Amino acid sequence: MLRNNRGQIFTLIEILVVALIILGAGYFVATNYLGTSSAKSGKPGQPATPIERGQGVDCANNLRQIRYAIQMCRDSDTEGNTPLPATLDELADKMGLSKSMLKCSVSGKPLTYDPARGTVKCTTPGHENY
Repeated sequence: MLRNNRGQIFTLIEILVVALIILGAGYFVATNYLGTSSAKSGKPGQPATPIERGQGVDCANNLRQIRYAIQMCRDSDTEGNTPLPATLDELADKMGLSKSMLKCSVSGKPLTYDPARGTVKCTTPGHENY
């Protein structure tokens, strides 16, 4: 151990251990958060780039807005006799939604709509929980 006139200082081993911990933490952050693909990270359905993550958020927001529109259609019918629109295009026309909202922003696939249940889903892998 090295000593000076003020007392004890760090040993070389302690300094190397701290440096390795810092480097390991930096490597962990870089590999998990800075653009690793789902194939490399082993996390299926997780988008690789920040742009794809943003597009996924856009898809989730579109689904939320469509679900709000479906709920508004249900609430506007006071007697419960009027069925929901048969297609998403009819819903978009009735509620003033944009036609671009009816497709996934990542894959471009049309959203699936079940008028009997009043549910809408995205079929793009990784968007099942939206």
